[in-house]
Amino acid sequence: MIKHQNVWQALKEGISNSQEGIRVFVGEDQVVHLPPHALLKEIDEYGAGIEERGIEPGDRVAVLAQTTPSVLLSFLGCWRVGGVPVPLPLPLRAVDPRFFIQQTVKKLSASGARLLVVPRELLSFTRNLEAKCFVVAAEDLPKRAQTPKEPACCPEDVALLQYTSGSTSEPRGVTLTHRSMLANAFSIIETIKVTPEDRVVSWLPLYHDMGLIGFFFTALVAKTSSIYLPPQLFVSRPLLWLEAISRYRCTITGGPNFAYALIARLLEKEYIQGLDLSSLRLSLNGAEPIDMEVVDRLVKAASRYGMSAEVPYPVYGLAEATLAVTFPPPGRKFKVDWVSQYHLHSTGEALPVDPHCPGSRPLISLGSALPGLEVRIKRADGSWAQERELGEICVRGASVMRGYWKDPVQTNETLRDGWLHTGDQGYLSEGELYITGRIKDMIIVGGKNIFPEDIERCAEKIPGVRKGNAIAFGVTNRRGKERPVLVSETHLQPGDQAQEVVKEVCRAIVQEMGIPLHEVMLVKAGSLPKTSSGKKQRYACRELYRRGELQVIATSASREVKSASANT
Repeated sequence: MIKHQNVWQALKEGISNSQEGIRVFVGEDQVVHLPPHALLKEIDEYGAGIEERGIEPGDRVAVLAQTTPSVLLSFLGCWRVGGVPVPLPLPLRAVDPRFFIQQTVKKLSASGARLLVVPRELLSFTRNLEAKCFVVAAEDLPKRAQTPKEPACCPEDVALLQYTSGSTSEPRGVTLTHRSMLANAFSIIETIKVTPEDRVVSWLPLYHDMGLIGFFFTALVAKTSSIYLPPQLFVSRPLLWLEAISRYRCTITGGPNFAYALIARLLEKEYIQGLDLSSLRLSLNGAEPIDMEVVDRLVKAASRYGMSAEVPYPVYGLAEATLAVTFPPPGRKFKVDWVSQYHLHSTGEALPVDPHCPGSRPLISLGSALPGLEVRIKRADGSWAQERELGEICVRGASVMRGYWKDPVQTNETLRDGWLHTGDQGYLSEGELYITGRIKDMIIVGGKNIFPEDIERCAEKIPGVRKGNAIAFGVTNRRGKERPVLVSETHLQPGDQAQEVVKEVCRAIVQEMGIPLHEVMLVKAGSLPKTSSGKKQRYACRELYRRGELQVIATSASREVKSASANT
């Protein structure tokens, strides 16, 4: 039974018992260290500054979630006085600033935020937002010589308003209570046996649930010593992540599949003198589909630096369940289930096959439900599925959200009879979960269910197709039948070479999957829509395709390639 009434009580206890507190990279060679006592003192000052701006328990405080010491302290200061943080993504360089303002205004209005906390260097992006709520630089929040009173928040009070990434729809505000956040955190801690001896390192964005709840909130509650890198530092110099692990002897880290693909590629290219990854015991892999080939490559490349094959740790979770849903046993090498791709598509059964069998597909186990959670699979007709039968993943338990913020229609659609309907499709085998994709993304061709991930994976084997940047979706033709389309980024220029890659992709998908594509299109690198956390936005890509607004390099259709070369 959890003894804490609210998240601040758990955070205070965790920080007080941490060995070293937190460190935050503010540059490649500059790190700010806040030991436990100093960290608690700073939290009091930030909390007092938030109170001074008129924030009372239960008020929403939007935070432009850049990974800086002042922003981390703003989140903690908000919880310190019983406020409800609303993490917001940062403006991205590739996105029109007007779109950033539009999306931010939507979330400020929907959440009813009374205060917007912004890193001082980003104040210029938010000048037009002052009419919506009071805007303050995070660095200006601290109020000295004043200690706020302890917040009187109860377990059922709202603790966090976490907006979904918007990978399959418009972002929605997930309403999390103190009870659900504490339940999820302590389930994680119990399952992977976190202790004050652990050191955690993360570059994950604070506006994403894995970054904020997993590697910030839970890490602090677990009494660990934690190291944080801004995501932009990881993007500009990915090996800094590994150097931080080596330097601080970190034991736990995590990231999405694309990050591990990038790291594996870098480690394969050259030997990094002095790098030591032997301290790692778990490296969580979540937030997007996990590629077995990437995990294999990572293990092989990182083994030269002391990382064991048991370190990669595939997990499943979603914001609507606070964060974590299933974890495998820690210390076990990742488990692979080889199944018949034909049976997945035609009968909805995950039939085990030999890995060398034609049409076999590897799926990685994401483990079993965490303590306090239950996972079942539901058929399309509403009945519960049997062992190895595909259906919608449903979750029930203490860490499931209260609902979507002020959206009763969508809440009732997602929470039914006490079960969270995730929209993800998968199956259970021997109590462990395997995911095949998103139900909304499914493409039905000739009565068969085609997973877009299978098309994307097949296409990405062709040189010239940018790995991790292919998007498949279905379009309806004039006869009312659905046909698959593949759009992929490429670094190639318009011409014969790009056109040959298109032909190779078409041939490969027919040979491997037995289905023709309506169209294969190569587009300019960096032009496909993704969420703020880097997930593919299939619905947005489909709309760009329908409107003819993609920056085309080459295509299998007869349409004319116009503007991509001019924009390259």
